[in-house]
Amino acid sequence: MSLRVYISVDIEGMEGVVSYNETLRGKGDYELSRRRLTKDVNAAIAAAKAEGATEILVCEGHADMENLLFDELDPAADLVSGAMRSSLQMQEIETGFDAMVLFGHAGGGQTVGGVLDHTFNSKKIHGLRLNGLNMNTEAVFNAAVAGHYDVPTVAVIGDRAMVNEVHAFLPDCEGIVVKEGISRFSARSIHPVRARELIEQGVRRALRDRDRKQLLKLTEPLTMEIDYFCSAGADTASLVPGVKRISPRTVSFTGDAETVFRLHELLLFRTVDEYPFGF
Repeated sequence: MSLRVYISVDIEGMEGVVSYNETLRGKGDYELSRRRLTKDVNAAIAAAKAEGATEILVCEGHADMENLLFDELDPAADLVSGAMRSSLQMQEIETGFDAMVLFGHAGGGQTVGGVLDHTFNSKKIHGLRLNGLNMNTEAVFNAAVAGHYDVPTVAVIGDRAMVNEVHAFLPDCEGIVVKEGISRFSARSIHPVRARELIEQGVRRALRDRDRKQLLKLTEPLTMEIDYFCSAGADTASLVPGVKRISPRTVSFTGDAETVFRLHELLLFRTVDEYPFGF
């Protein structure tokens, strides 16, 4: 029997990452973090292989989406990388998978102790809702996307706050905690070697139990509401046909799931330019 495993990857939730020094290209510890991230993802790939995966797809979802060291990634997996696509962190999930692992996504600030908490675009977006449900946590939104395509989210890897936020929607999802947040820019992390052991063990358990994992499935049509930090973001978004301005900094769109998921990428990533005078 075939087993297709999808792994969505971000960097903020991984052990040891506590500041932009480790998450942004050109910063002092970025190269170290991307190498550690690649090794951590390899632990999840090893787990999928051990459970008989016939196809493994890794989707990059951090910043420019070119962070993993491809030559050092386990050759059993294919890689989706690069920005300017139709989904921020879920490209090709609609092609059909048996399980999804969410890797390293930051929390959305819904519980205390979320390290580097943000909602997809830390400079532009304050909040996100689907059908009135708070989707500030990237992992929760991604689980809803996967659920639409009947793919269960079997495991999430990150800090305690993010795992708690996911468990509010999917209590039976395997939560693999690799750090405990102290503040937005501070955490107690376990050692990377131990983190990889936990990742491999946890993902293996989750995949073995995948048929009993619930889906996060929302009723269509979907209504997506986006709160921008600045009214300029709502100014731009409201130019898109079908998008409604519902407050100075908030827009709304109602439609079928596929359209909403594509607009998610457009409104959170492509249309939120800086104000030309920098204030």
